Amino acid sequence: MFNSKRSKIAAIVVLVMVGGLCVCLNFIGPGLPPPAGMPAWYIHGAATGIENGTLVKYRTTVADHFELIDDRKMGPPPFFPAVSQYCGYANCIRTGSNDLYLIAAWYFDDSKKFLQAKEDLYQYLEENGRVSTVELNISKEMSEEIKRRESRLAWGPTFGPKSFDVTKYESGITSGYFLVYKKPFLAGRDDYFIVYYGSIGLVDLSNQTPFLKALIADEYYLSESGTVEGLMEARI
Repeated sequence: MFNSKRSKIAAIVVLVMVGGLCVCLNFIGPGLPPPAGMPAWYIHGAATGIENGTLVKYRTTVADHFELIDDRKMGPPPFFPAVSQYCGYANCIRTGSNDLYLIAAWYFDDSKKFLQAKEDLYQYLEENGRVSTVELNISKEMSEEIKRRESRLAWGPTFGPKSFDVTKYESGITSGYFLVYKKPFLAGRDDYFIVYYGSIGLVDLSNQTPFLKALIADEYYLSESGTVEGLMEARI
């Protein structure tokens, strides 16, 4: 069983071997997926491995405290509008509890569409819950995760701040945090992500925050050119 990021890379390598795919010049590393597959970059998915020359998926734990419910899905996430045609989500449960969580991502390769989507989503949040800007510090959660990532030849170091502003959202249906990743791969590429990490149901968000920070740290990735911030701070 592999870490989800390493699994993504392994899956791409296998596809290249099987299908003889070409790696375009604007791809980085082993190659980035097309726009429709981009939301999966920040969404936890089933681990993959090679058995008898075949790529197989395993049920997996996430961030040492969670287990996926099914695999991630490409399509509009529940509770929120489809502000991008490229979106997806995954659900997981915290081990030893009945607490359910949602990880959702919207991807954009156009700055104007991204800005409009950001505004539309923020308006929706204001109309359906309580919205504010808060600072999250994931230094503790990232410390061991960074060591594990940097120990792999297939995965380089993760840059970016470990303390940053996010958009806090609270409602009776789901409560959590929105992060915006701008240009996480290369400065010359127009890649933008809005990612949500939240608890499902009516919860005390302060009690859930340590677990949500662990989910964020598990999929946190930025190159040297990338930035992370909340919805209100997202400017091109």
